[in-house]
Amino acid sequence: MNDFSDVDRSGRGSELLAYLDDAHQGLSEPKNAMRAGMPVSPGQDFLDLGCGAGHELVELERAGWRAIGVDSSDVMLDASRRRLEALGLPARLARADAHRLPFADASFAGCRIERVLQHVDDPAAVLAEAHRVLHPDGRLAALEPDWESLVLASSDTEAARVVTGAVGRHIPHRQMGRQLRRLLIQAGFTDVRTEVELIVYSSLTELSHVISLERAANAAWTGGLIPRKRAEALLAEQIALSESGGFHATFQRSVIAWARKPRAVEC
Repeated sequence: MNDFSDVDRSGRGSELLAYLDDAHQGLSEPKNAMRAGMPVSPGQDFLDLGCGAGHELVELERAGWRAIGVDSSDVMLDASRRRLEALGLPARLARADAHRLPFADASFAGCRIERVLQHVDDPAAVLAEAHRVLHPDGRLAALEPDWESLVLASSDTEAARVVTGAVGRHIPHRQMGRQLRRLLIQAGFTDVRTEVELIVYSSLTELSHVISLERAANAAWTGGLIPRKRAEALLAEQIALSESGGFHATFQRSVIAWARKPRAVEC
């Protein structure tokens, strides 16, 4: 089980909150793009499904929307409440399972889901719930990574493939970024459009802000996927390449999708 799938029982609440603080800064561009692509009028109710530490609840309130945050974690909801109250903003929060939202049909004009679907048991069920609680013509924005998209330049291409394949191994839906469009269509959304943020990393330090290559290499050899010496040789090569300026890696850090809940057809 990935720690973000059950934050409260992970025992790593403080560490996970710190990670979200870093990620909020590192993902500022796609987060801004999510908001900019949502044609929701000021004052309308907007659901942040899986609100985490509340960073985006603040931004939604500042943009003029009436933000409601839902999360399954008390740790995250407490952090959201403290963040909002410290800024004098209303804290409209609910503890709930994303698969069974405590809201009536057609409650929200907009909904955002950021890096949540990769962790839930049933992404299709969560999107079905988001579809249910949106107004007809309501809009949804989702952002998910594709952990299997990491590509690493190496003289040992097979070792690189095995190690990058171990990235995010505990995440239930590692390919969520590339599955997002299909799932939205199957949930009944229309006018789906997507954008992919492809990042090129030219140093190991840059990559480490998003992915730990050392952790992935350890996972690969402890899992019996590659001999330890070969994994260590790959790491040593990548450190040397990073120091000499020859490091190269690419990653689809975020896939953003926007979609609309259609109006019912009147007969």
